[in-house]
Amino acid sequence: MTASVACVGIAVLDEIFEVPALPLAASKYPATARREVAGGIAANAAMAVARLGGGARLVSRVAEDSAGQRLRAVLESAGVDCAVLHSPAKGSTSTSAVFVDPQGERMLVNHKDPVLFAGEPPVESFAGADAVMSDLRWPEAARLALTTAVQAGIPAVLDYDLAPEDGADLIPLASHVIFSEGALFELAGGGHRSAALETVARRFPEIAFAVTAGAEGAFWIAADRSGHVPALPVLAVDTLGAGDVFHGAAALALAEGSAFPDALRFASAAAAHKVSQPSGAAAFPTRQDVEKLMECRV
Repeated sequence: MTASVACVGIAVLDEIFEVPALPLAASKYPATARREVAGGIAANAAMAVARLGGGARLVSRVAEDSAGQRLRAVLESAGVDCAVLHSPAKGSTSTSAVFVDPQGERMLVNHKDPVLFAGEPPVESFAGADAVMSDLRWPEAARLALTTAVQAGIPAVLDYDLAPEDGADLIPLASHVIFSEGALFELAGGGHRSAALETVARRFPEIAFAVTAGAEGAFWIAADRSGHVPALPVLAVDTLGAGDVFHGAAALALAEGSAFPDALRFASAAAAHKVSQPSGAAAFPTRQDVEKLMECRV
């Protein structure tokens, strides 16, 4: 039976500009290429789950504007269940301008209309899911999703990244929390990543924690055990959305019954494939892509 993940949070229409170097000052900059892709943490995670062969449901909101219509079409074509991707009568679809340099590093400016994400989704949005994965960008939905998942005895994965929204109150509601380095250091007050993980684990000993560290892989701590998952050596072309793919893949592996360290290894391979490809639907790895990369690691 195919495992299903409800991905909760923001969906964004990304305008990507390839540039010779990331902007450093107020000026005009030429782009060597431009493309439009579906983005946003929850949306990227859902597309990753679908591409990896899982059931992917996106719990988010887009407006009834042209951006929302284009975004919905891309998500549906990627195999994402958009039945609970609601379009309120007010608000504008979230959009981003993304600059990517030849090394694959990116600079991103995002606009999220708070009117669009007022209130919470129906609790039925999570029915039948084998795991939920939530970002911080829609706090009311994240709170409901994580609480509902824990009550149902399924993995409740929180993607804890730097965001305008304060997500500290969501941590105790999750079963698994995966940090970006910046977000972890901000929460823990700095320090080495392992020490920072230990700091938050002491506060919440019942939760499994991990932090992604780019080319250095991922570090984790759970139930008095800790470890490191090395990153796979790939040529980085575009890092946009790699963390989102990591979270979606980890949630799917947990939904399928994998132990946390094994889920992180699976996610690391999925993210490695993503960064080796230009952004777009074809950049999301298949199960075969991930298994091939994991065989190379052995």
